[in-house]
Amino acid sequence: MTKKYSKEGPKTVAGKKVYGPYKGSDANGGRKHYVIANPDGSRTSSNAARMDKEQSTGKTLSKNQHVDHKDNNRNNDSAKNTRVISRKENIGKENKRRAGK
Repeated sequence: MTKKYSKEGPKTVAGKKVYGPYKGSDANGGRKHYVIANPDGSRTSSNAARMDKEQSTGKTLSKNQHVDHKDNNRNNDSAKNTRVISRKENIGKENKRRAGK
């Protein structure tokens, strides 16, 4: 099944065309994501929570910064439910969740 771009067309952010958000595959839990077309013609993607947090704060997150869902529901991307934490903190939180602590 081919995913089509929205009828509105792409938005331009920092000189890049941004398409989406799209519903992800079952393999990633259906998490929403955006497709980004770079000026050089290459494409990449980013999850919706990260893009939304970057736009709301006006800052680009580093690779070491993750967007955490406070209620552990990855489909709840509301501003009140997300926060920026370090990669180390996020891994620790996930390890505790998996261990049932």
